[in-house]
Amino acid sequence: MIRFSVSYNNKVIKTYEIEDQLISIGRLPENKICISNMGISRRHAKIERDTNSNIILSDLNSLNGTFVNNKKVSKTVLSPGDVITIGKYTIVFESDEGKEPAYGVPVPSLSTPGPSLAGTDSPLPGSTGYSRAVQPSFLGEHKDANAAVSAVLIETNKHVVYKMDKAHITIGASENDDIFVSGFMVGEGHIEITKKENELWISSNKFMGKFKVNGRKKKAHLLSHKDRIEIGTSIFRFMENV
Repeated sequence: MIRFSVSYNNKVIKTYEIEDQLISIGRLPENKICISNMGISRRHAKIERDTNSNIILSDLNSLNGTFVNNKKVSKTVLSPGDVITIGKYTIVFESDEGKEPAYGVPVPSLSTPGPSLAGTDSPLPGSTGYSRAVQPSFLGEHKDANAAVSAVLIETNKHVVYKMDKAHITIGASENDDIFVSGFMVGEGHIEITKKENELWISSNKFMGKFKVNGRKKKAHLLSHKDRIEIGTSIFRFMENV
């Protein structure tokens, strides 16, 4: 199942769960995703599967254009966590189908990653705990000294971006954890992400602390660009050099 969550002013106004091969987006009511706003063309864009089951977004010569992760596109392959902008609306693409998207797609720009939850006192919708965006910066040296180097975890089912900017990050079911997740047998400090010689490792020392990376159960894993991580009820996408 693939999902598209439509937001306006950082508030989700509707979520579509769609299995159709072709999804139209536009102002007219016959569109599968209808956004009734004059900044949206009548038939603004379409989303379809190709023969390799990749999810393809195409702009339909719209007046105001279609953007993915702040970059204007005419046609592109979508990855879970991608943010589509049409007019003043954003649409977050999510998928729980377990198929990794095609590689070679340009790395999304996260210069405007959405609202930070640092210091908030409000629980996330659908959760019983609190989540905080983690703080400051590492990930080792880069071959190009002038290039920005950073890494993030995108929690695709909650539309939250976490900076991987600490030498040690915990993920678990406690408010003391840097990233809150819930789920069966998930406890405090359930998972750790640590920096080891300019590499990021995700691991667990807990007896029941297994997690999945790209569909496979793991106890420890060296993180790589676009890894899909499942912890409890949360799904993350690891992105580096963004």
